[in-house]
Amino acid sequence: MSQRAADRRGTRKTRAERAAAGADGGFILVSVLWLLALLTLVTLVLLTASRLDARATGQIMQHAEAEALADGLTRLVALRLGDRDSRPLADAGLARDGTVMRCEHGEAAVAIAVTDVGGLVDLNAASPSLLEWLLGRLGVEPDKAATLAAAIVDFRDADDVPGANGAESAAYRAAGLGHGPKNAPFETVTELDQVLGMDLTLLNRLRAVVTVHSRLPGIDPAIVPREILSAAAASSRTDVAAASLTPGAPASADIPSAFRIYSKGRPYRVIVGVQLPSGGRFAREAVIEPDRTAPLGFWVREWTVPAAGMEHVPEPLAGAVQCVLALM
Repeated sequence: MSQRAADRRGTRKTRAERAAAGADGGFILVSVLWLLALLTLVTLVLLTASRLDARATGQIMQHAEAEALADGLTRLVALRLGDRDSRPLADAGLARDGTVMRCEHGEAAVAIAVTDVGGLVDLNAASPSLLEWLLGRLGVEPDKAATLAAAIVDFRDADDVPGANGAESAAYRAAGLGHGPKNAPFETVTELDQVLGMDLTLLNRLRAVVTVHSRLPGIDPAIVPREILSAAAASSRTDVAAASLTPGAPASADIPSAFRIYSKGRPYRVIVGVQLPSGGRFAREAVIEPDRTAPLGFWVREWTVPAAGMEHVPEPLAGAVQCVLALM
């Protein structure tokens, strides 16, 4: 009796052990399946990230290629400006009033615009009346144009006493700004964003028509950019850019005689836009001052990127001349 009971207990124990083992095996199988699913998910995430990284890397390389080409062509234009007395700009298809010249470099489309800064309004030398006239040409309401012109003058002058309609430190504090006027000359046109009452849209429009490099109290009507001449009829910066490329733009006779002056043709603003067939694009803006005493025949006064609407990034133009051949 005791032996049979012992055998039955052994049999029951063996079945219980097998059941427990089966349960453990099922748990392990489920765990393995979850682990495989997790590994699959991680693999898919890594593959997606790799594709995005490859795409981003490709875009960065395209941008870098376009930037390198724009910079190289800008230097070629600078060399041509340094030698403009013996090789006139017109022979290379370049004007002095910002008219865009289109050319190609390999399969890349290129647009080059050269502007004698004597046709631009100098922020440091312009009178309040010239600044007010310019703002009016850009479509600013008369009252705001007078206030902004006065604020620009107060920003650059050395004192802290506001002029008529102007703004000095007290006005900036009253507006809740953490800065006041510079009370020193503008060093770059982008400092306009610190002037009380200036907004980004107007700043981008002004960047096309002002400078700090001419040091002239007026503008040369023979080379004034068409942005100024066309601005009275333009309602936006895009319209101004389009008008500046339109044949038959208004004549320079619209410029009052009090603002006319002859430019000596010293510094030039150069904008080079590049569009690659792969989609990469870039635009470079520089201010170049030809000088025979400089090692390369010119000085680089500014090296930046254009404001929105000034990029001149072109579409491909069939039959366009090769840029290097035109500039050399």
